[in-house]
Amino acid sequence: MARGDQKHDEGDALRGRLRLLAEQHSQNEIARRTGASKANVHRYLRAGRVPADFLQRLVHAFGLNPAWLLQGRGEMLEARVSEAAAAESQQLLELVVKLNAVGHERIGAMAEQPARMVRELADALARNQELQKRIMERARPVFVKLLNDYRVLIGQHRHQETADVLPALRQLVKLTQSPSMQANVDMLEAVQCFFEGDYTRQRELHRSALAALLNAGRLRDAQFMRLTYNTCVGLASAGRLSESARLANAALQLADSEPPRWVEDWLLRVPQAVLDMQTGRLGPAMQELSRVVAACGGEIAENLRDALLFCGFLAGMTPLEEITRRWTSMAVGSPPLLLLGLWTREANALQRVRRTRVNMQGHLDARSRRLMDAVDAILEGNAFPDIASAEPVLQLELQVIAGEALSRAGDTRAARRAFRQAQQAFDALDAEFLPDFMVRAMHARNALELGEPADKERAAAFIRDSLAQGYGFLRTLADTHGIQVAGSGAATPAG
Repeated sequence: MARGDQKHDEGDALRGRLRLLAEQHSQNEIARRTGASKANVHRYLRAGRVPADFLQRLVHAFGLNPAWLLQGRGEMLEARVSEAAAAESQQLLELVVKLNAVGHERIGAMAEQPARMVRELADALARNQELQKRIMERARPVFVKLLNDYRVLIGQHRHQETADVLPALRQLVKLTQSPSMQANVDMLEAVQCFFEGDYTRQRELHRSALAALLNAGRLRDAQFMRLTYNTCVGLASAGRLSESARLANAALQLADSEPPRWVEDWLLRVPQAVLDMQTGRLGPAMQELSRVVAACGGEIAENLRDALLFCGFLAGMTPLEEITRRWTSMAVGSPPLLLLGLWTREANALQRVRRTRVNMQGHLDARSRRLMDAVDAILEGNAFPDIASAEPVLQLELQVIAGEALSRAGDTRAARRAFRQAQQAFDALDAEFLPDFMVRAMHARNALELGEPADKERAAAFIRDSLAQGYGFLRTLADTHGIQVAGSGAATPAG
C-alpha cells in the first residue's frame, strides 16, 4: 500500500472513532467541552486532518483511552483500562502531539526557536524508547514461555497444535521489533518445515533470520554462528551442498577466528567436509571431521562420528554390521543409514536397519520418513509409495529407490521404466544440486542391470572414476559386472 493511501486509511479509521463518540455526545457538547467551534467539530467528523491538540483536549474532556482513540486498541474509556496501560497510552498521546507539533503545526516556531524544538523532539523520542523498553520487559517472559511451548510441540511432532502458538510469537516479534526474537522464531519454524518436508519455506525462514541479525549488526555472536550452521544443514538436506559449503566458508572468513574459539567455529567446517565426502575427497573429509570431533566432544561429537563411519563405508573400510551397531545419530532413521541398507543386498541387511529404527518412528524428518516408507514397501512387498516431491533431489532419490524395489520384486519391465524416469530426473537437475553419493551409486548399479549399452558405459565410467577417488565400496560392484580398470584408467562393462 502506498504511504498516502495508508495515511488516508488511518484518517478514516480515526474519524470513525470520532463518530462513535459523537453518537454518545452531541457535536455541540464536543465543541463546548473541547473549546473548538461547532463548524470545526463537524469538519473533523467528515474529512481533513484532525489536529493533535484537539485530540489531546478530547482525551481529557471525555476521559478517553488515547490508545483507543489513536490506534483503535483497547477500551474506549480510560477508566476501564489498567493503570499501567493507561500510563503508556498517555505517553503515546504525548509523543504524537510532540511529533505533530514538530512536523506540521509549529515549523515556524521551530525556525525561530530551533534548540527548544529539537529538545522537545529528543525528549519525545526518548520517551518512545523508554516505552519500547518497558514493552520488551513485559513481553520477554511471555515470549520465552511461548517459545518453549513451541519447541516442545515440534519435539513431540504435534505440528497442528503450533497453529495456536506461532501467530502469538509473531505478534510479539512485531511488537518488540527484536532481531533476536525474530531469529529464534524463524529458526524454530524452519525446524518444523524440515520435519514436514517444506524445504523451500525452510530456506526462506533461514534467510529471514540471518537478515534480521545482520541488520542488527550481530555478525559475530553465538546466535548468528549457530544460525548460519543450521542454514547450511538445511541447504545440505535439499541437496545444495555447494551452496552450503560456500555459506559456511564465507561466515568463517568474516568471523576471522583462527584458531577456532567457539563450538560454532568448528561446526562451520562440517559443510565443506560433507561436500568433500560427496565429491571424491574422502581423505580431507575424514581428516576435517576427525578434527571437529576432537574439538567439540559431547553430543556433537557423537553425531559426527556417524559421518566418519559413513566415510569409512564409502572408502571400503567399514562393514555395514559395524555401522548399524555403532550408529548413534539423534536423526533417527537418518538417510545415510537407510541408503546403506538399501545398497547392501546381503540377507537381512534391510531388516537389521529397520529393526534398529522401528521404535523411534515419531522422530523421523520428512526425507527419512519417505525413505522408511520405501524400505517398508520393499520388505513387505507392498505397492511403492507416492514418489512425487517438490524437491528435485528427493524426487530423484525416490525414483532411484523405486527402480531398486521393482528389481528386487522381479518386475523387470517396471524397473526399467523407473530407471528411465530416474535418468530423466538426473539429467534435469540444476548444476547447484548434488544427489547423495549412495543415490548416484545405486543409480549406476541400476544402469548396469537395467539400462541400454550407453547407460552401462556411463555407469562404468562413474565407477571407474569413483574407485580412483577412493570409493572402495564400489570394488565389489565393479568385479560383479566385470568392469575392468586398466592401467590407463579405462573401464568397460562386461557384455
